[in-house]
Amino acid sequence: MLNLIQRVLIFATMVSKQAFTLIELLIVVAIIAILALIGLANFRMASNRALMAADASNLHTIATALQTYYVDYGTLPPADREAGPFMSHTRDFFQPGNGPAAGGSWDGLPWLLLEHGYITDWQTLFSPKYLKEFKGGETIRGGYPRYHNFRYAYNSAALSSGGHAGGDGNVMSGETWIVRDLYLDPRDGWYGGVWPEKPADYEYPWGEGEWERKLEHVIFADMGVRLVVGGEDFAPDSGGSVPPQ
Repeated sequence: MLNLIQRVLIFATMVSKQAFTLIELLIVVAIIAILALIGLANFRMASNRALMAADASNLHTIATALQTYYVDYGTLPPADREAGPFMSHTRDFFQPGNGPAAGGSWDGLPWLLLEHGYITDWQTLFSPKYLKEFKGGETIRGGYPRYHNFRYAYNSAALSSGGHAGGDGNVMSGETWIVRDLYLDPRDGWYGGVWPEKPADYEYPWGEGEWERKLEHVIFADMGVRLVVGGEDFAPDSGGSVPPQ
């Protein structure tokens, strides 16, 4: 692309010796604008793919942390109930609507994985896409940065919301999902009751073309990380499936 820009500039220099006509000037400007748009689109795609790779890496790290915790305690840890940079899995946390995942609609990956040293970087608990998109604003309650409503969703419950200390072990078998980017469509979550008058401003993080913002990463019970259709358990290229509307 750089060579094309150089050629355009050389052409412009050659033409300038004889003076530009209006048509020639418009052509040069149009070509440069098109090249700039192509460059920006390529940069956006490359940046998104880098975030997507970081997201998958986070989930591999989380899978290892959960497996290690399971070896140590014979169970998975309970979910957190409220958003914020702290553990909230106990019965002291009972306020609904300020969940640490799915925009506030879901219990989140346990912060205790960080506090107890199973994970060393707090950012690992969040999809890098949502960390970037929601670094401004505040949580539904508490005044924390808004990304604290977007921790990875976790398929266990906090003790205060009827959960238990990590489940009975059955979650470690079969095709059960354990951790994922979002899980709930905004129309099904905390904002569902006021859709579409006040739609949520978030989407699933991944996908390109017809699948843009319709895919998410998931850790399943085998601790494998897969890319699936948002809110579902099947891959976008599975037989006969079509993009969700």
